[in-house]
Amino acid sequence: MDLNQPVATPPAGHVSNFDHPQNEAALAYTTLALSLATVTLFCWFRFLVKHYIMGKLYLEDYLIPPAWIAAIVHIACGFQINQFAPIIHSWDMTMLTFGKYLMWYRISSIFYNIAIVLIKVAMLIQVLRIFVPRGSQSKTYYVVHGLIWMNVLYYSIIVFLMLFNCQPIQKAWKPWLPGKCMQIGIIAMSTAVVNLIGDLSILFLTQKVIWNLMRVERRQRLKLSIVFLAGIVPCGFAVMCLYYNDKQMHSTDFTRDSMYMSIACYGEIASGMFVLFLPVVPKFFTHLKTASSFSRLSTKRTLASSDGGNIASRGGGVAKKKSLFHISYTQKESDEKLVVNVTSTVSVRTEMASGVGVGAGVSLRW
Repeated sequence: MDLNQPVATPPAGHVSNFDHPQNEAALAYTTLALSLATVTLFCWFRFLVKHYIMGKLYLEDYLIPPAWIAAIVHIACGFQINQFAPIIHSWDMTMLTFGKYLMWYRISSIFYNIAIVLIKVAMLIQVLRIFVPRGSQSKTYYVVHGLIWMNVLYYSIIVFLMLFNCQPIQKAWKPWLPGKCMQIGIIAMSTAVVNLIGDLSILFLTQKVIWNLMRVERRQRLKLSIVFLAGIVPCGFAVMCLYYNDKQMHSTDFTRDSMYMSIACYGEIASGMFVLFLPVVPKFFTHLKTASSFSRLSTKRTLASSDGGNIASRGGGVAKKKSLFHISYTQKESDEKLVVNVTSTVSVRTEMASGVGVGAGVSLRW
């Protein structure tokens, strides 16, 4: 095979341009820069608030930094691809360059799946702790556990297939070598479908619990519903991934369509991090407000810890205040029904303190 020939035959009226191909470098690099900035902000803002302000980390909090690392590798592969193929047409790329493109694209896809499964599992564990009281064996408990283990199993299989779908392995990025491969397009399409189903399941589950199981005022339910509707953003990007997956499977312009799909994948990871980041924002601003109040009152030495004030003792610390996101659960012994008591000053606390400790401050009720 002539490795200097174009990947695809140019359409009528077009001529291959290997030296200065038409590209969308501005879009490609802007997307990568925004993804890098938002993923990093959402990940570490949440982690620092949980560690230094809330003072306690749970299992999902330990999953998010590895998800960030996988996302960074995914984005770094995008930068590598953009050095020689910043969203260009297949007929403007030689087969030799296409081999390099496929190698980086394969690595990027593997780390994308690792990042996605860690983010989804973190979301589901958070839902488990927030909406399922300790010791409960409700339907929500089993549904969430089922989703967790289905995601872990499915993405483990997908990563394995992406690593070993060709014999020899090098044929995955050197398609001109003799050998055989599984259809990677089918694997990618199934992943896009599972991503969308998973995102919709999490969104539906949280809304169902809020509107059907929580005994709170309609106004409070509406506030909670709006907060957890942030999960619709990953659903939107999952739909984009599905669309471009289908398009690249039926298109002769693989490189261009696959890069558009990658843009949607960057957005899916960033929006997943956003969903995990959003619940700690009220706690951060509550902390700032409390610290500001303490600064104004410290000169008067008014210590009111005995009557529920937020000013700590003479040591100068600030007592922890309930987050805007707080749920307290009680359970009637007569009918085993869940009753959710929401205090007059709070909505829902994202991080409940009722979990069973696992290791050093990690909590998960399995």
